Amino acid sequence: MTVLPLPARAEPPRAPDLGLAAAGVLTAGMALYHFGLPFLWGWGKALTPWPMLHWALFMLNASFSYLLLAGGAATVALAFRRDARDRTGRWVLLAIGGYWVFNLLYQLVSPMPMPPRLAALRWGLFGFAAAMAWLYGAAVVRGAGRAQAPPRSVPVLGRPG
Repeated sequence: MTVLPLPARAEPPRAPDLGLAAAGVLTAGMALYHFGLPFLWGWGKALTPWPMLHWALFMLNASFSYLLLAGGAATVALAFRRDARDRTGRWVLLAIGGYWVFNLLYQLVSPMPMPPRLAALRWGLFGFAAAMAWLYGAAVVRGAGRAQAPPRSVPVLGRPG
């Protein structure tokens, strides 16, 4: 017996997940900010005697920034997809959300050294990481409640299977 899929039912378009879209936009925004950090904070000045370390710092930051930008863009795309809660989508959300949890924990264990005049920035970055972890976690939890139904199919009699 052969089983053929039934035609898909016309479903109304899914409203975008605005919390997930916000998480993606904010993640991508942090990536764009990170691309400029070495220049804004003058990271290269102290490393001019060590060109390899200078290059490595800039390369690591650029690579990290790119990955964060790609993760943010993927998150925004998932926010607008009907099948965003498939296995791959969940893994993407868990990976990027996991990064924000790691970031949050790292800040707790080893706070960023800041001059006293920028102490508020430390709390802002901590709050940002907490908000991002919450947005991604909430999206994963919401997605777990929307398990994908298998495609409908009907057996076709008289055909070899």
